[in-house]
Amino acid sequence: MNYFEVFNLEPVLNIDLDSLERKFHTLSRQYHPDFHTSSPPEERERALRMTALLNDSYRTLREPSKRAEYLVRSQGFEVDSSKVPQALLAEVFEVNEEMEQLRAARAAGDDTDALVEALEGSRVHISRMREDYDQRLQEAFSKWDGLISDPGSDEMRREQLSKLADILAHSAYIRNMERDIESEVAH
Repeated sequence: MNYFEVFNLEPVLNIDLDSLERKFHTLSRQYHPDFHTSSPPEERERALRMTALLNDSYRTLREPSKRAEYLVRSQGFEVDSSKVPQALLAEVFEVNEEMEQLRAARAAGDDTDALVEALEGSRVHISRMREDYDQRLQEAFSKWDGLISDPGSDEMRREQLSKLADILAHSAYIRNMERDIESEVAH
């Protein structure tokens, strides 16, 4: 049973999160091991397995990028971070250099105000990039969902899954940069 099937959902990417949460709570009560303590061992084991599957499914499906990555992987595609554009890799390199300069200045006891300010500027730029990728991801979600209802579009679905995989790989780099900058600035 895949994660979408656990919640009786089509493999779509735009899902109603409130409905997902309600289904999660309903199924949690149904399968929670505490409600099966007097059941036969095989039913208790099934309840444990279903609870674990339910929790994993919910954690994955409630997060848009995790949901998309799960769908892509479940359809036989990989999120290949080696396919990231050179321009993005160059930006990652520049941001890493800025963070290294900041770390070295801190270690030396130097004034870091200008370095922190530069890193803040990079953070704003990276945040805009993430917003752009989030928009591209949302557009890709909508296109995928439209293709699900068209039974004659297998080739288009494969193309869309490939595009989704690329967007996810690029987005992961951006999110990691954002997280690393946040951590460095917080020091």
